[in-house]
Amino acid sequence: MPSIERWQEVNTSTSPVVMWGAGDQGRVNFHILQGLRVPVVAFVDDTPGKTSPIEGIPLLAGQAGLEAFLAQWQGALPRFAVAIGNPYAVARRERHALMQGLGMAPASFADPSARLCASATLGPGLQVMPMAIVNNEVRIGSQVILNTRSLVEHDCVLHDGVEMGPGAVLCGRVTVMPDTWIGAHATVNPRLTIGRNSIVGAGAVVVRDVPDNVVVTGVPARILKRRN
Repeated sequence: MPSIERWQEVNTSTSPVVMWGAGDQGRVNFHILQGLRVPVVAFVDDTPGKTSPIEGIPLLAGQAGLEAFLAQWQGALPRFAVAIGNPYAVARRERHALMQGLGMAPASFADPSARLCASATLGPGLQVMPMAIVNNEVRIGSQVILNTRSLVEHDCVLHDGVEMGPGAVLCGRVTVMPDTWIGAHATVNPRLTIGRNSIVGAGAVVVRDVPDNVVVTGVPARILKRRN
């Protein structure tokens, strides 16, 4: 069974966090971190016209704003989180590399209501929303987002940049390749592979392998279109 204590291993530090992404994901992450007593000291965004989603926390304008902020920071640099949801996983991983290159360390965090099995392998930059479940012998790569009530069953492999939508289910021994999005309440049957840079639409039921760079929808899921 998953261990209720495992979320404490993920949340090993209360040092400050800078959040890249001032949209909905950033706001959701802020409230989880606030509950964990982890201060978010700044948001960063390079989207024109953005404002800070949380009153009193500054919004920095892209890389230049972040570098100026860090130049004035006293002591050990803050950690970072990247609040960019799919289908922009590549951008999420690029920001991860950028901030790590500036000397910052990635923050992983999990809501206390999540259940993470002790035998799971958890990559850097993991974001786990309320009531998500990760079962035994799961392997998770870098910059993965597990949304509310998502379920990752035993022996699944989630590569870098994967996002699970709310209520999505991966049955046992599923492999999800990099930068793929499993939509809300989608179900992937056991022992299947979901290709790189693909999208499984909301509510879809996947009964066969999904190739790279496609969108699949329906019950059973079929290819709707190709992705660049």
